[in-house]
Formats: sequence, structure tokens, C-alpha cells
Amino acid sequence: MPTKPPTSPKPDKMDGSKLLRLILQYEDYWRLMVLLFLLGLVAGTSYYVYARAAFESTALIRVNQFVDTTREASGAQKENNVQMLRSLTRQLLSDYYQLETAKRLGVATAATTPQELRGSLIPAVRLGFLDGQHMQLRVISYRPNIVREFPVALIEAYEAARKRQREEFRDKAIQRYVEELAEVRKKVTSQLDSRLKFEEESALASAQIELERLSNVPVQQVRVRYKLEEMDRIAKVLAEQEGGLATPGKLALLTSVGADKDDPLAAGRIIRRTGDPRVGAPAAFETPETAKEFTQVVVQPDMVESIQPWMELDKKRRGLEEKFTTNRARYLEDHPEMIKLRDELREVSSALELELEVARKAFDLERARLKEQLVELETKLPAYYQAAKSYDEKKLAYELMEKGQLAWDKAYEQLSKQIETLQFGDTDQSSVSLEFRGFTDIRSEKPVSPSKSKLLMLGCLLGLGLAGGVPFLLRQMDSTITDLNEFESTLDIPGIGLVPLSNPKVLEQVNRSSTLGAKVPNALLECFRLIRSSILLNPGPRGEPRVIMITSARPGEGKTTVSANIAWAFSSMGEKTLLIDCDLRRGRVHGVAGVPNLPGLTRLLTGEAQLDECLVKSEADNLWLLPRGPVLAGTTELLNTEVFAKVLVELRGRFSRIILDTPPVLGLSETAFLQNHADGVALVVKAAATTRSDATLAFQQLQKLGGHFYGFVLNQVDFSKVQNQYYYYYYSSNYYDSNWEEEEPETDDSRRIPKHRRHSQAG
Repeated sequence: MPTKPPTSPKPDKMDGSKLLRLILQYEDYWRLMVLLFLLGLVAGTSYYVYARAAFESTALIRVNQFVDTTREASGAQKENNVQMLRSLTRQLLSDYYQLETAKRLGVATAATTPQELRGSLIPAVRLGFLDGQHMQLRVISYRPNIVREFPVALIEAYEAARKRQREEFRDKAIQRYVEELAEVRKKVTSQLDSRLKFEEESALASAQIELERLSNVPVQQVRVRYKLEEMDRIAKVLAEQEGGLATPGKLALLTSVGADKDDPLAAGRIIRRTGDPRVGAPAAFETPETAKEFTQVVVQPDMVESIQPWMELDKKRRGLEEKFTTNRARYLEDHPEMIKLRDELREVSSALELELEVARKAFDLERARLKEQLVELETKLPAYYQAAKSYDEKKLAYELMEKGQLAWDKAYEQLSKQIETLQFGDTDQSSVSLEFRGFTDIRSEKPVSPSKSKLLMLGCLLGLGLAGGVPFLLRQMDSTITDLNEFESTLDIPGIGLVPLSNPKVLEQVNRSSTLGAKVPNALLECFRLIRSSILLNPGPRGEPRVIMITSARPGEGKTTVSANIAWAFSSMGEKTLLIDCDLRRGRVHGVAGVPNLPGLTRLLTGEAQLDECLVKSEADNLWLLPRGPVLAGTTELLNTEVFAKVLVELRGRFSRIILDTPPVLGLSETAFLQNHADGVALVVKAAATTRSDATLAFQQLQKLGGHFYGFVLNQVDFSKVQNQYYYYYYSSNYYDSNWEEEEPETDDSRRIPKHRRHSQAG
């Protein structure tokens, strides 16, 4: 059945009802939430009971520094102070000074590790600077005497270590600098020798001369190439316009190679015109990049004046032609003057043709010469590149050698000054001394940790986090179907009804009176009447729903009970209704209705019994049953044959409604082809048990085969839960329960449901 894609609802504002629904979703987890909250409180209490008591002190320490007046005047002392304070912080907080201080206090030995010290005695030491001269030392320890004595012991350990380090550093530094100075002197001497040798053997000047000699090769090559390209274009134009171009035009082209390129309208130039008829002059000149759609025009002598010999002949020819045209009006063709003019015109034309022949040969010779010159220049290019590379390499080597010499000279000078400073100057120009100024805060009598108020707050936060987080995760991992509206949007098919969680014995009493519920409303029976109405109001492509198939995704979801009660709902309308048990493996319609299972549908399909023998009248009015019969091998395949189709055709003629109780969709093949015999399908979904994936897969399998869906039934909804009462308040039985006292006296126990069972159904 093709379905429209689900439309995403417009986001609306959060209101009180949505918040209440969100809270009610966690109704099943309230006991777990209370337990987790108490667990958080217990965790905080346990930590308070078993945690070790910690003491704390905060001491003020003054930093006395040596100030270099030269550095202070230059502004470098401030930057040096910042670096010194950072270094001092790292040193005092290092594992080395912590262990040295603990040894002075007598609480650590040479075998004590920093991890053992932090784990058993001093878990934390913090150091921060108030300004450039004072810092705060915060000590946390499990012993009260340590927080009192640690600051002074740390200062003593620092001063002793620095004195020892200064002495060792001075001796080692002087020895190292002397050795390095000797090595640097050797390097300086070696670099000087190498530089002199390089200058003697270097061919840098020769390489530069060779590069200058060949530097014109690329330029000449480009010029020759461009000139050849121009001559090729001229040759192409001559070939294309051989018949349409006059002798003067050809001469203009052939002699244009040597024309003045600064004159764009020199005779013989190739130009292009724009498409604008208002522009009489050429718009641009032809180049290799010019678009080919422009019209090519050759500048001829009649467009410009020139002093070329052939141009003079052409000018003379044009004068003779003009004179010939003028005299023709005055003389006859055989007049001596006309004969003379014709002879002169013939001589000038012959001279122009001769000029054309000479120009063509000169053009060809020049073109061949340029080609040879281009080949020659191309052979010289590798030599040019090699000369350029050689010059660059030698120049770079010389510059690097010169820079290396300067670097070694500078290193030698710096090492000499450093040794002089260590031997004759102050060995610790950035020395500092620490002075203990007292405690700003000390708690060596009453421990600072654990704190009752903090642990209570942390325990509450932990409990709230667990109480909210764990149920949220459980809720997210729960893939069962609980909300009818949510599943409607998932499958895009309507939910046609709910069936409350009731006593199975009450649900399976389908042999109830057809008038029950007409005079005495009943909430449980009204649910099936609502399902009946939804099916009747949703006809499929085949028209009125005569054959209705009831199925589910998996076994145990209550489809047989729902099928029997839907059949009862149709029969209570006065319609002749038949319930067929198509689950030939595990069908139990006969048990629900309390009728014999023989001969049944299996005997009918195998031909061992007739239809009238298999139909069973139930105790309820207008309700007939066709039980499955004994389980026989191969009978399930007969449901997809003409035998079952003929049986349904005959049953359509006898009954107004036929309800097919079919096997589950997933894992079995009968349901796939049984839907071909039905007018529509109703899917039974067990609340809080059927997973979304199973129901969606079952729906998709039937939908692919063209099944029409009336909708789905949410079965066994637990109305004892507040969230279900809130969601589905319109299924409440309060109205029906208020009218039960008007029921007629119970005279027929076999036809009526006991009063206590009615209450269980309605609940």
C-alpha cells in the first residue's frame, strides 16, 4: 500500500502537558531513581567516614633579587624578572625540591619516591605570585606538623641546592667553554683556508662571462619565433585568399615583414574589424590570441601611403587606369592614345607581377633563414641553461662560505666573553634569595578535609546525576512501543484502538451476549467496538472490508484474542461473522471460543472434510468459527493454493464479515500470501513488548506486497500506570463504571460475565 511520507510537525512551544508527559515517561523508574539518589548520598557519607583528615597552611615568602643597573636602564630587566619567576616556580614545585624538603623534615628517606610522598604525606603543594616580590605557598598534608614546618624547610633546601649547583656549574662551564673555544678556533682557521682556496680555484668570473655571452640566446629565440609565426600567418592568408586578393594586396602582405611595427596601419598588416558598422577604423590588430570570429582584412596601398617601389608602380597603375577610364569616353578603342595607355598599363602590371615574384622569393628565403636560425638558437639553449646553473651554484657556494666564516668568528668572540665572565665576573647575575615572612592562613588543629557541607552537596549532586542519567539511558535503550501517537508517526498508519491489560479469562470469553454493552456500557468491550468502527471507516482498494486479516510481528502479542473479540464486535452488530484460524501450526481459536478443534481447516484443505462439517457455531449470536484442525505436514502450503481461494469465495457468499487470524509476519511465509485474499490488514502490537524494529519490519514486508492497512492495535496497555491514564484518558472506564448498577439482574451465567470480571475488564 503506497503511503505518503510522514510530514514533520511544526515545532511548538513547550507547555505544561508536554512537561508532564516527559515526567510520566519515567514512572517505571521512580524506585530506581530513589535508590540511585540514596546511593549518591551513601557514597558521600562513606567518603566522609573513611577519608583521611587533611591540614592546610598558606605562607608568605619574599623574593629578593639581584638587579643589574645596566639591564634595568635598557628595559631588559623586567623581561628577565618574569622569566626568573617562572623558572623559580617550576623549581620549587619540582619533585627534587619536594623530596629534599621532606628529607630535612625527617619524613622521607633516600628511597622515598615522589609518588609515595604525594600519596602518604603531602598530596598537594601550590605556589602563586602576588606581585614581583611576594609569593604564596599553599601546603596540604595529612600531618599537622608538616604544614607548619614545610615553608621554612623548602627555603633552606632551595638555598642549599642553589649554592651547590652554582659551584658545580662554574667549574664545569669553564672547562666546557675552554674545550669549545679550541674547537671553534680550529673551525675558524679551517674556514679561512677553505675560503682562500676557493677564491684561487673558483671559476666564478669565467662562469659570469660565459653567462653574459649566452644571455641573448633566449631573447633572440623569442624574437625569431614571433617573426616566424607572423610569416606563417601571412603565408596562410595568401593561401586562403590566393584568387580573391589582387597583386598589390599580395605584395603588401609579403613586404609587411620588414614594415614598421609601430605603425598599426602599415601596408600589409593583418587587422580585424568589429561588428559595429559605425566604426570605420580597425578595432585591433591580429595576434595569436585574437578570437577567430573577427573578419581579417589586409591593409593595401590604397588605404595608406608608402615609399615602397611596388607601391609607386601601383600608384602609377591606378593613375593610368583613371586616365584610361577618362579617355575612353573621348576616344575609340583603337585610338592611338588608347593604345598607348593600354601598353603602359600592360607594362606597369608586368612590373608589378615581377615585383610580386621577387617579393615572394625573398619572403620564402627569409622564412627558411629564420627557421634555420631558430634551430640554431634552440641548440644553444642547453649551453645557456648550463652556464646559468653553474654560475648560480658557484655564487651560492661562495656566499655560504662567507656566511659560515662570519658565524664562526662571532661564535669565537662570544665564547671568549663567556669564559671571561665566568672567571672574573659574578657567577650568578640573576641570583635570588627567599625569605619566609609568616603564615597568612594555617589550619593545623582542625582538618580542612573532608568537609561535611561539601560532601553533602556532592552526594546530592551525584545522586541526582545517577537518578536522572541511568533512567535516561535505560529509556533511550528501550526500543519497545509504548506511545500510540509516536508509533503512528513512525509507520504513517493510524492506530485504530487500544486494548487495556486485562485478565486473559475475561478477554477470551467471546461467547458473551451480543446485547451486552448495548444496554450496559463496558469499557473493555467498547475498545473492540472502536476498532470495528475504525476498520469500517477505512475501506481499502477492494471496497468494503469483508475479509479482515489480523496479524502481528512476533508470537505472543495477543493477535488471537484480539481477532476473537473483533469478530465478536462485528457479530454484535447483527452481522453474520466467521472467525478463521489460519495459524495451522499453533492456532488456538478453538481454545479461546471453547469449541472442538476437529475436523478444522487442515482437514478441509486436504479434502478430508466438507466445509459445512468444519464450520462451528459459537454460543455467541451470529458468530461462527473455523478452527485450524490437527497439525498436518504441508497444510500451510495449501493456504497459497486455489483450494483456499475457492473456500474463501464460497465463505464470502455465506458471511458478512470474515476475520482471518494469521501467523506472525516475521519468520513465517503464510502471512505474506494470505494478505492477497484479505481486503485489509490490522497489525497487533503488544505495548511495552513489541520493538519498533520488529513492527516496522513486519509493516514493510506486508507493504511491499501491496497490502492495505486499516491500522494497528496497541494491545495490553497497562492503565494502572499514571502515564497511560494521562495519555489515553479518553479510554477511561469511569463513565461506564458509573452505569453498571443499571444492569439487569444476572439470570443466565453462561451468557453474562460476572460482575467482578467486568470490573477487571474495565480496569
